[in-house]
Order: sequence, then C-alpha cells, then structure tokens
Amino acid sequence: MSMRIEIGRRNYLAYLLLSHPAKIARLTSESRQRLDDINRAFNERIYSGDGARAYDQIHRYTEADQNDYPARALVDDVWVGEGYGRALELGAGSGYFTTRIARHARSVVAIEPVPDIRMVLTERCRREGLEHVQVLGATALDVPAHVGAASIDSAFVIQSLHHFHRRDEVFRALGRVVRPGGRLFLVEPHHNVRRVARLTRKYLAEYRATSFWQDERNWATHDFLTRGELRALCRQAGFTDVTLEGYWILGSRRLIGDPRRRFELERMVGRWPALRHFAMVLALTARREGDRSG
Repeated sequence: MSMRIEIGRRNYLAYLLLSHPAKIARLTSESRQRLDDINRAFNERIYSGDGARAYDQIHRYTEADQNDYPARALVDDVWVGEGYGRALELGAGSGYFTTRIARHARSVVAIEPVPDIRMVLTERCRREGLEHVQVLGATALDVPAHVGAASIDSAFVIQSLHHFHRRDEVFRALGRVVRPGGRLFLVEPHHNVRRVARLTRKYLAEYRATSFWQDERNWATHDFLTRGELRALCRQAGFTDVTLEGYWILGSRRLIGDPRRRFELERMVGRWPALRHFAMVLALTARREGDRSG
C-alpha cells in the first residue's frame, strides 16, 4: 500500500473520495489516533449551545422533510412487526427517532455523547411522557459497559454511523449486546458514484485550498456507507439475514411527487442491481445469529 493519508498534510482528495475502509487503512497510525479527538471536538462544537437547540432544523426533522425521507416510515410501519422489545439507539441526537421507537418498544436505551444534545433529548422524552426511555451519556464503544450482554431485542443506527470512524468496533459492541435472534435496523447515506462526483466538484471549487485541507476540523469523519462495507461489518459482528434496500433513487423524486407512493415503489425496486447503485440512502435489516427464541 504505497499511498498514505495524513491529517492536515497530504492526500485530502483521496480522503474525501475513497470508501471508509480504504481511507482508514491508508491513514497513518498517528492520524487514526487523532480522529477520536477531532470527531469529539467537532460534534461538541457543532451541537452545543445554539447548535443543540437547532438540531432538528439542521437535520431537517420537520414534518414535511421526514414525510419525504424513508427512515420515519420504516420505523413507524415497516420494521415494527410485533414491537421492538428492549431497544437500543446509537447516536440518538435530539430524540426525533427515539420517541418514535419508544412508542413501539417496552423500553429504550438512547446513547448520545454530546451533553447539550442529551439535554434536548431528555426534555423531549419528558415532554412526550416517555418514562421508559433511558438516556445515557456514552459513546457507541461504551455500550457493552452500560448494557447487559445479549439483552437488546432491537438495535437502531439511524443517520449516525457516517460520523463514526471505528465502525468495526461499533459493530462488535452491537454484536455483544443484541441477543441471538435480535434485530439490527440501520438507515445511512450511500457512498456511490454520485457521492464521488459531488465531492470532486466541491474539492475543485473549495476544498483544495491549502487553508481548508490543513484545518484538521475539516477531516472530521463524514463518510457515507457502501453496501459492501455494511455487509462486511454485519458478517464480522455476527449479524446474518442481511437485507439492503435503496431509497431516493436517481430521478424518482421528480417522477413521483407523492412521497408515500415513491416509498412503496422504492421498497420494491431498491434491491434491483440496475437501480440500487443510484440510491442516495441505504436501509439495512439484519438478525443476530443464534437461537431466535432467546
């Protein structure tokens, strides 16, 4: 492996364009260690104070926007089945999805490391009378220390994994706490050719300036997911029966204005080889391997 990537010093374009596993493998050991501090500082800077109060606005958690985005319909209708049992949510943020999960769960453990966001999340649950939600100030890697082994029925990662760089460790933690037969649900943006083209344009217009790529804050992890990476992470952590669907397929929002009709169509065609690579959003379901009765 000849090319090395070093934070603030070299190969920023490769850092932008490569898939997450490829770029992490090429980071120098010092740069990999620095990412923990960079990511923590970035999240606390962006989502503290006014950023915490504006979290829903920043992430477009409005009725109109979420009616168009697949995650809400998946959580509320498609995935729920007979309920989520004891649920775990990583990167719970302001609690927009936490409260929706809680309406179908016996209990919820919501993991959110940023203190000001955690206050917003706690207040949201209190306001909606959801006393069975436990909010923990921890990271995804801390989960096994706070949650009993094989005690979770349903684990959720919704729009948060693309901020994590130690993803194999995150999935190993999930594999320890999700019971055999328990379920994993994930919605994340898709790293594909469209994403590469968009980042290339941004690099040529803005990111290639020396002052930009030498600023380590601009190296904070924001890596979308590939289908191959998700399958590999599941396999390494003991999750099987993996199903991947693609949403926000190129051109679909122009052709089909009604979001519900579009959602139903994309559920059917989002696995087709000819179309799935053009989806902007990936949805994953998987089972923890082992006896499903326990």
